[in-house]
Amino acid sequence: MINLSLKALRNNIWFAAYTLLAKPLPCSYSRWGGSFFKACRRFTAGKLLAHCGQRVNIEHGATFGRGNTIWLGDDSDLGIDCDLRGEVHIGNCTIMGPEVVIWTVNHRFDRIDIPVMQQGNMPMEPVWIGDDVWIGTRAIILPGVRIGNHAIIGAGAVVAKDIPDWAIVAGNPARVIRFRNETEADLE
Repeated sequence: MINLSLKALRNNIWFAAYTLLAKPLPCSYSRWGGSFFKACRRFTAGKLLAHCGQRVNIEHGATFGRGNTIWLGDDSDLGIDCDLRGEVHIGNCTIMGPEVVIWTVNHRFDRIDIPVMQQGNMPMEPVWIGDDVWIGTRAIILPGVRIGNHAIIGAGAVVAKDIPDWAIVAGNPARVIRFRNETEADLE
């Protein structure tokens, strides 16, 4: 019981340190102290995340709740003011632009006799993002989505379905516009 209480206390301290001190620090590319700010966020987030890979970059304002259900691979990047909620697995060498939203829970809406806000939530559906993925500014990734390796998610895309490896997707809802591994001859 004491070990559990000490662990909870330690987690609360690291959560407060990240939220109050590290999260609001200027961006990693700030002219003065950017690399220090980046190191502070990486260190404190590393104490919270389920897995925090090596050489990650967590930018100013990145939000991920308590972090204990977030896996962040090596050399990956959480963009400025991004918002991750629930169980999210992010592979290696994956980057995201500012204000990306990844949520793993949605509202129930199956009953028509009561308001949506009173119906509660659907079960959590984890999001899986592969290696070498680029997620553009203000993209939204919905619950249960799997994004394949080497994919590109266009800015503002709303991803509601799984995305295959090498796909470039855009739009609302996001749809495949081409594949990165296609040659010019393949496109003609």
